[in-house]
Amino acid sequence: MARRRTRRKSTRRSTPKTVNLAGIAESVLIANTVTTGLFNSSLRDFVMNVDGGSGGSIVDRAGQITARELFAGLTGGNANTQYVITQGGRKATYGNTLTAQIGENFKTNVGSMTFQLIAIPAGFKVFKKLTTKPRSTANKVLKMSGLPVRV
Repeated sequence: MARRRTRRKSTRRSTPKTVNLAGIAESVLIANTVTTGLFNSSLRDFVMNVDGGSGGSIVDRAGQITARELFAGLTGGNANTQYVITQGGRKATYGNTLTAQIGENFKTNVGSMTFQLIAIPAGFKVFKKLTTKPRSTANKVLKMSGLPVRV
């Protein structure tokens, strides 16, 4: 008997995509750890430019880099990590270049950042194991309500 030329494609049931709230929370905590370790600012400050470019003094900002400054530094602009002050005809340079500042922040925060990058996923794994039953009940309720969210 001759073989069919085309294969029939099986129809797949497409289920609506759901958002996993625990996964989002874990991702936010990891992103906050990385921005704190490399840029010396929390994720909120990094993204929202809190005190970035508003003229905060060197002492107030102490090595903080925001997303705007990072983008400006990578594209050849002024990243606001190095300051030149002219006083009495002399120029004095304070601060570091962008890459030197990121390196300094990394050296300062590498221990706590490494610990957090290991502990956060491990903690969420334990959390998921311990809360399997209540989360499955909550997921059933959320599914019946029609919300595309999982816990």
